[in-house]
Amino acid sequence: MFNKDFIFGCATASYQIEGSINKDGKVENIWDRFTKTPGKILDNSDGSVVCDSYIKYKDDCKILANLGVKAYRFSISWSRVIDESNKPNQKGLDYYINLCKELLKYNIKPYVTLYHWDMPMWLEDLGGFLNDDISNYFMHYTDVVTKALDGLVTDYITINEPQCIMFLGHNICNHAPGVKYNDKDMLHAIHNLLLCHGKAVKVIRENVKNSKIGFAPCSRPMIPTDINNKLLYEKCYKEYFNVNRDNEYANDVSIYSDPIFLGDYPKEYYEIFKDILPNIKKEDLELIHQPLDYIYQNIYSATFYSLDKSNNLVKEAFPFGYPEGNIDWLQVVPKALYYGPKYLYERYKLPIIISENGFCNNDIVSLDNKVHDPERIDYINRYLIELDRVSKEIPIKGYFYWSLFDNFEWSYGLKKRFGLVYIDYNTGKRIEKDSYFEYKKIIEKGGI
Repeated sequence: MFNKDFIFGCATASYQIEGSINKDGKVENIWDRFTKTPGKILDNSDGSVVCDSYIKYKDDCKILANLGVKAYRFSISWSRVIDESNKPNQKGLDYYINLCKELLKYNIKPYVTLYHWDMPMWLEDLGGFLNDDISNYFMHYTDVVTKALDGLVTDYITINEPQCIMFLGHNICNHAPGVKYNDKDMLHAIHNLLLCHGKAVKVIRENVKNSKIGFAPCSRPMIPTDINNKLLYEKCYKEYFNVNRDNEYANDVSIYSDPIFLGDYPKEYYEIFKDILPNIKKEDLELIHQPLDYIYQNIYSATFYSLDKSNNLVKEAFPFGYPEGNIDWLQVVPKALYYGPKYLYERYKLPIIISENGFCNNDIVSLDNKVHDPERIDYINRYLIELDRVSKEIPIKGYFYWSLFDNFEWSYGLKKRFGLVYIDYNTGKRIEKDSYFEYKKIIEKGGI
């Protein structure tokens, strides 16, 4: 059982649920543009309607209240609240003001993510994260949002999954904006992204009384196959934070988290990338290294590792038939929520909140007009057991299930379902799944 003050919540993101992409002065963002490109989205869908939460937010708040959560993590659409002249759009701000008021009516605490991947297109046209002024634009946006939500929101997450922003959006380019960066540009963009974070934290501290702030990267922990082998554990820990100059370094943990939590990039970063380093100033690192309250982390899956006869780390293949979700990267490895938090706390020494964890299932509406999803129920229970186990060793403050609703799952479109609530995309009807009621019971009990 978790501590009585443990935070049970659910999470969503603006572009994935809101719809109304042309309503009330919202301007085009990178996903609005990206979804228009043939072949980019699996089913050729987009975010124009999805869950229609921009219109149905009051109904959605009732669903949250009935679930029993006391925390709801959602993101602000930058392009909904700032226009193409870089000025506030009051109608867009009013939506989030009203959403927060509705949540608070049910004693549900808003947890606001400032950037969940939907940069205004006009800013991307100015260079996006390669524009050295991007952090000033982000600072202005943060100032507008925090002042508008003054008295309603104290908990903020600056940026969600920087690894996906950079690797998926600018390396393999199956996410918006789909602009390929070379290695030099990638490091430059990462540094600018971290400056966005640092400047946003300063603004939040200035504008929001009693603020609680974090940053939400993602990771795939390394799981030792022999839990009693100390050397294997140490090598898995080291590999989790390792920096490699390979095709996937933009997915690394420490490139983003070390500057934020420790005040500098890892030593090996400077050695590996010495020929293409961005201009890193001492004052930049001081700005990025703002005091934070939590380590947020999005964790879904993990990979097993063993040692060979020479004590070299060896990645183990998942055996045939190993349980996995209905999406290619989600293998069911509950120990991810034991080892991931353990590694992170060991290095960064701050309380941990799991900001995303969830299961993609091939959900259907059965003949009884219900959605039975035993695989998701099993996933939630097994992962929370491991999170509870590690909470006896390190400070674990909360867990946000991803996602409250089935939604627009980026390049997969509407084909993949993570929600506790089923969305009929033809009618907009919401159906609480069996997992919704299971999570409700877990919340009521305070754990598994």
